[in-house]
Amino acid sequence: MNREGPGEGDSVSHEPSTSKTPREGEKEDTKKEKNDEKTKTVPFYKLFAFADSVDVLLMICGSVGAVGNGVCLPLMTLLFGDLIDSFGQNQNNKDIVDVISKVCLKFVYLGLGTLGAAFLQVASWMITGERQAARIRSMYLKTILRQDIGFFDVETNTGEVVGRMSGDTVLIQDAMGEKVGKFIQLVATFVGGFALAF
Repeated sequence: MNREGPGEGDSVSHEPSTSKTPREGEKEDTKKEKNDEKTKTVPFYKLFAFADSVDVLLMICGSVGAVGNGVCLPLMTLLFGDLIDSFGQNQNNKDIVDVISKVCLKFVYLGLGTLGAAFLQVASWMITGERQAARIRSMYLKTILRQDIGFFDVETNTGEVVGRMSGDTVLIQDAMGEKVGKFIQLVATFVGGFALAF
């Protein structure tokens, strides 16, 4: 077996290299990524600029459902307090059963109301988010197809148009869909809790 030493057959040059080291290339890539991330942001209310009258109606219904769903939790604590009070006030077993059955019936009504409000909230906000995202996706595609052919040589890579169109519109749909209804619900729970407490 003939083995060469580590230095045999290799030529080592002591001249400075003009090529970039991997670390310098990584630094430039991260700088480009940071510049790409500093794209213009849009105010939140501008996301709803593509809403038509049906979407506005769905958003109003979803907001009403979110407020109703949010107020149900403080009301449940109120009913639970009534249930605890009914145990302490009545010593007679027959009276306890009547009072507790009335409070339990109120719990059932509250549960049905919560079910209806939650369904209205989630369904309305999801439908309006999907409708507006589809409208934005369609307008984005029309705008891309109107570009000059040189735009696709310089500005975009293969598959970037499809990837951005699907990825960005999903992010937009998430931002103006169910999360808005959840925010309204939590604000209503917060305000309703303070209103019942004081």
